[in-house]
Amino acid sequence: MVTRSIIFSVLFLSLNSLAQQPTAFFYTPTNSSGTLYGQAQINGIPASSNDWIAAFDTSGNCCGASSLIINSGVAYIDLVIYGDDGTTPLVDEGMSGSEDFTLKLYVASSGQYIDYPSNSNVSYFNGWLNTNGAPIPTYSNVTDIYNFQTTSNVSLNLNVQLCENGSPMQLTGGSPSGGSYFGNGVSNNMFDPTNAGPGNHIITYVVNGDSATSMAVVYALPDANFTIADHFCDNESSILITSVTPGGNYSGSGVISNTFNPDILGAGSFWISYTLTDSNNCTQTENLLITVNPSPDVPIITQNVGVLECTSIGVSYQWLDASMDPITGETNSIFTPTADGTYYVEVSNANCLEISEAFIFTTLSVSEMDNFTIHLSGGLLNVKSVQPIIQILIFDTVGRLVSQSKEPTIDVSALKEGVYLLQTNINNQITVHKVSL
Repeated sequence: MVTRSIIFSVLFLSLNSLAQQPTAFFYTPTNSSGTLYGQAQINGIPASSNDWIAAFDTSGNCCGASSLIINSGVAYIDLVIYGDDGTTPLVDEGMSGSEDFTLKLYVASSGQYIDYPSNSNVSYFNGWLNTNGAPIPTYSNVTDIYNFQTTSNVSLNLNVQLCENGSPMQLTGGSPSGGSYFGNGVSNNMFDPTNAGPGNHIITYVVNGDSATSMAVVYALPDANFTIADHFCDNESSILITSVTPGGNYSGSGVISNTFNPDILGAGSFWISYTLTDSNNCTQTENLLITVNPSPDVPIITQNVGVLECTSIGVSYQWLDASMDPITGETNSIFTPTADGTYYVEVSNANCLEISEAFIFTTLSVSEMDNFTIHLSGGLLNVKSVQPIIQILIFDTVGRLVSQSKEPTIDVSALKEGVYLLQTNINNQITVHKVSL
């Protein structure tokens, strides 16, 4: 008997076809198994090449499958049936010692699945043993015939391939008409891919107590999750957006390519979206609500003799040197430099910060200060200096340029009454003064 089994296994190995495995017949091999031998027929006629046979445990798990082996017109069965893996108690991979199993045949020419002996009369087999892959004694006879019967005219031809977020569809393809459809995700003859979930689902069509089965495929959605920094100010730009799966498109307010640009939006709340379509033509969109915080106005520095002053109020201060490094201890609105040079001031509110333009600090002599005057008369602002006047700029208190001139006299009659900042470039020395118009 051992010699016969070895010869039979070698024959199967040499003649086994390369038929494609049905999607419902995928299984998990384990370290325990036993083999069932026999012959497969359909209504008394040997099954064909490319047909498959599989065993299922009582929980409906496929625990082994193989294509039939055609030799001299006979369809031989060489089916390894795997047992449950004891090292994974939370996963049911196959048979336990006392569990029954069923047989199912896949007819490649029609795409039909047939239970043994028929879909309306399923037989349960017992006596599975872990023989380490050797023939199970009860099922070791290669001449045993398993005749799968399709005596009715019931058939089911489905073409259901949907994405997980697809709309429910009316099931059709069952013949003769007048029957009902059953299966995971099926209700009132409608198949809902969202309720079914991703995977392969056997759909059964029943007419007058007889049935046929086919397969519905639901594709999982692509992962469209994306990440971005969680703190934004309205003076920032070009913040990179990163997706878990590349290849999609970003959209939303302030989005340019794969960057988010709060500076073109201002403060507020805005939606960003990422849409991704995969090779199954399934599309997923993820949305994220982002809050942009207001930043302080750009601070302006004025000089009063040897003291620098920041005009911003209601903020925190930090004075910076020419390298934009913090100057230790200088956290007030007024700062007295110890040397000429370039300085900045950084101001911050509860969420954001802003930095001034560079200010060139120079120590003017008393005589230079005495020879510099500002006079307002009849809507004209006159600046007098013994040194050459290169340029005069006038800003409002929020830093907007409202007037400029390269002459010592500026017409300010169109400006509203109030406080302004007068920046002068005299002999390449820049100073800022408060003036009231």
